[in-house]
Amino acid sequence: MAGKEEDKKITFYEDEFSGKEVKQEEVSSLIVFRLAKEWYALEILKASEVVKVDKITYLPSSPEHIAGIVDLRWTILSVTDLKKIFGLPAEGLTRKTRIVVVESGLAETGLLVDEVLGVVDVPLDEIDPTLVTIPVDRSGYIDGECKVDDKLIGVLKVEKVLQKGAG
Repeated sequence: MAGKEEDKKITFYEDEFSGKEVKQEEVSSLIVFRLAKEWYALEILKASEVVKVDKITYLPSSPEHIAGIVDLRWTILSVTDLKKIFGLPAEGLTRKTRIVVVESGLAETGLLVDEVLGVVDVPLDEIDPTLVTIPVDRSGYIDGECKVDDKLIGVLKVEKVLQKGAG
């Protein structure tokens, strides 16, 4: 029996528990999407879902950046066309077109995007300030920039887009 007790003993080596803390890198999870030929992203925590575009109903007398409204499970949701805000060329709806539903506080809208690349984790120290070469009217909507898979990505300031939608 003494042999069996010895088999159950576990040997710990001091270097395994040296007291070193492993510092985890802070990351931001971003939904990456395409508008025309440019790439943008937004924090995943700001989005509630990504849906396929079925039909967008035109809303008369709405601001130019509002593409219309959609019925999302018996809730009417306005759809913001980011390409209008950023002065990008319009493209028709395709099978890759999606609506990214975003919310902040009580405000909610759907962002019309040409394609969703997916979700990526970007270390916070790799998100740089917005380039000064971006026009002033667009830079207010961009929180920063990062590079993912050789794509320069503008990180969207969702609150600013929601303010535009309300104003």
